[in-house]
Amino acid sequence: MDLVKLHDILRDTTIQLRKGEAIHGTPELVGAIERGDEHLPGGVVTFDMMPAAAEAPVELERIDMEFLVIGVDKAKAEARRSEFVDVMQGYPDLERLAGGPSYIEVGAEIGDQGVAFQLFALGKTLGMWDVITPAKLGFSGEEAKQMAGAGFVMMTGYKVAV
Repeated sequence: MDLVKLHDILRDTTIQLRKGEAIHGTPELVGAIERGDEHLPGGVVTFDMMPAAAEAPVELERIDMEFLVIGVDKAKAEARRSEFVDVMQGYPDLERLAGGPSYIEVGAEIGDQGVAFQLFALGKTLGMWDVITPAKLGFSGEEAKQMAGAGFVMMTGYKVAV
């Protein structure tokens, strides 16, 4: 699989977008970081250094992946469709691709789970497959996040022409 070409296509056609605030964590810790306090309380803070989905250009198709949203420029995606199909022809395990792998599995193959989300969104936008998320099955909130963390964001199968 030509990963350089794949990453080029995905950079050109998709963007990772955050769903909420750029900084999350316990209110005390987030507040202390924002104020620049020297003595921070214990806890975990997450920094999502990507544009907000709510502020993304309106022409992007938005695909919700539970943890983040992927914006797809449909015009650019259509222009690069044949290149994307050619790259997918070289996927290392075509049987698994046809079986509908999770973002964890695809991320391991291509080197990045975030890029796997972009790949899923691009294929969905191009009508090559669909994306299954906990929300599609009626789950939400913490339960949906736990399911997604366990790998329950996957593409439906894609049969590559050989």
